[in-house]
Amino acid sequence: MSRDMTMIPQDEAAETAALWCIRLSEGELAENEWAVFEAWLAEPGHAELFQEAATVWRSSGEVGDWPQLIALRTEALTTFRRLGQRRWFVGKPRRVQWIAAAATVLLTLAVSLGWYLNRPREYETHVGERQVAVLDDGSRASLDAVTAMNVRMQADGRQVELLHGRAKFDVAKDPLRPFTVVAGDKLIVAVGTSFSVELIDREVRVILYEGQVEVRDRNDRAPSDASASAAVPGRHLLTPGAELVEAMGSAVPARITRPDLTQSLSWESGLLNFDDEPLASAVERMNRYSARKIRLVDPSLGDIRVDGIFQAGDLDAFAEGLAVLHPVKERVVADGLVIERR
Repeated sequence: MSRDMTMIPQDEAAETAALWCIRLSEGELAENEWAVFEAWLAEPGHAELFQEAATVWRSSGEVGDWPQLIALRTEALTTFRRLGQRRWFVGKPRRVQWIAAAATVLLTLAVSLGWYLNRPREYETHVGERQVAVLDDGSRASLDAVTAMNVRMQADGRQVELLHGRAKFDVAKDPLRPFTVVAGDKLIVAVGTSFSVELIDREVRVILYEGQVEVRDRNDRAPSDASASAAVPGRHLLTPGAELVEAMGSAVPARITRPDLTQSLSWESGLLNFDDEPLASAVERMNRYSARKIRLVDPSLGDIRVDGIFQAGDLDAFAEGLAVLHPVKERVVADGLVIERR
């Protein structure tokens, strides 16, 4: 019996390691089974293969909150019990059947575990909610309401994808790992700095508070060169106090202005500050903070310029102030307010 297991060809050894791993997870081996296992383990290279299989199996339990990992572990153990746990090492046909089953499950488990451990971490806020997240590298991300982003920390870089909304990043310094944010069709590259990125009204808006960032097209993956960025089409090197506004998918050149930085951060304290803001984007920002919504009957109203400071979520005050300064009126509807021409 011992000879039957230890004479397995080397190309089956990894699969057999998977089988031993699953068998051991079921509990204590009988005395004769321990003898078989120890004889197999003594063969050259088998101890290393078993350690690799055991690491995958053990790790899948440590992060077993993911449904697919739970399902795979359950599949392995169910298959083990169905085929007969006391007879798996007797006879080559049965052994080969077990090896194939164990290897398939453990390989799938290893691939899934690798994806799980390297998956992006998701952050999301809902209507009226703000959140400050401390990332794994020590960087801080302040999320506005109705904002979603994915974060992936890797050895060679820190990658964020802003899906919608607005976030401010205070980046921990790490020159060997650039901090990048993908937003719409733009890529923002930084090392250690403070900046915000927003997707609103089909535009990407980047405000730099400290340090230095480079804004480029999303598909531009060439290395950064601060001294040459200004000469590269589609690249913009921002200095502190600058805001870049660029329409997504448009050939219109980006606008770079210098806003009031204090006012630009008022959303972190629950105030929305509009300075010559198009009504369309002002409405979008107000709607992030209320279950009730403002709607514009006529899309051309979106071009009206809005000024003022409003409490986030106070749609009525916003609509009333708008009606005082512009030829529009508000109408209450079931789900919020409608703005229309007078």
